[in-house]
Amino acid sequence: MITFDEEATIQILRLDYDLNKIGVKLNQIAKKINTHDIYQFTSEDREVFKQVLQELKNCFSVLQKYADRIDHSRQNPFINERRDSSNS
Repeated sequence: MITFDEEATIQILRLDYDLNKIGVKLNQIAKKINTHDIYQFTSEDREVFKQVLQELKNCFSVLQKYADRIDHSRQNPFINERRDSSNS
């Protein structure tokens, strides 16, 4: 079983929120594209795509940080045991 500390839990909840916002933005752009026979991307659309890309990069960076921590703790199970015993 994988457990997360409070910081990790908060970051994961933020990622969930941020990824949802990204999905909403992409759906708005898709709706614009699908409602017109011919649609030209506007500078506003390009800016939204740049923001979405940056947000995705930020999310992946945070996810990688926690994935590395999970991988490290699996390689060294004594880390979790020490954490668990120090909380007692």
